Amino acid sequence: MSDDRKSGIALILGSLGGVVTMAIHPVAGPSLTVDQVMRLAIASAIAHSLAMLSFVMLFLGACGLTRRIAGPDRIAFAALVTYGFACISALIATAVSGFVVPGIMRHMAHDVPADAQQRKIVIDGIFQINQAFARIFSVAGSLAILLWSVSALRNGGLDRRVATYGCVVGPVIILGIVIGHLRMNIHGMAVVVLGQAVWFVIAGAQLCSRPPGAPTSAALA
Repeated sequence: MSDDRKSGIALILGSLGGVVTMAIHPVAGPSLTVDQVMRLAIASAIAHSLAMLSFVMLFLGACGLTRRIAGPDRIAFAALVTYGFACISALIATAVSGFVVPGIMRHMAHDVPADAQQRKIVIDGIFQINQAFARIFSVAGSLAILLWSVSALRNGGLDRRVATYGCVVGPVIILGIVIGHLRMNIHGMAVVVLGQAVWFVIAGAQLCSRPPGAPTSAALA
């Protein structure tokens, strides 16, 4: 199996993993029993573990994608560095949301009512940390897609239509976050993940369909 095909499969699997994560992501209600909190913690751990694995797969695929479309202008390499920054932010956000907050909620379920308010303050503070890293991931990941798309338009390696899509969806997501229209709740993150996943899946499919031994963009430049 060629490196292009391996990278394409990694991009597709990582993207699908992200979509599945959003589909199974649990939602906490205002008032939960001890049993509900325990089930929520398990579901959250499963969903966010899948998310972490998905980001690892996406980054592996991104390395192969960068090699394929890289040119002397180094735009594709800049995209890879930016996406690595995004993946680190995503891993922090998923760890906080998937393991730290549920752990605190488990303690809250066994606390006396007098301590509940303190725990809520702590959770709210941690939630803000999660939101900050979610925004960093969304902006940096979208910027990386924009840079890869610009590199593909300049150097080849991807179909111009998918590159054009990346040049549109990346700035749209970034603008939506900056102006506050796209919030980092479950629905907002679903929009971000789906918008990025479409680009990664198509790019991955094109890598998979590339014949073995085809020259890279750098070789063609």
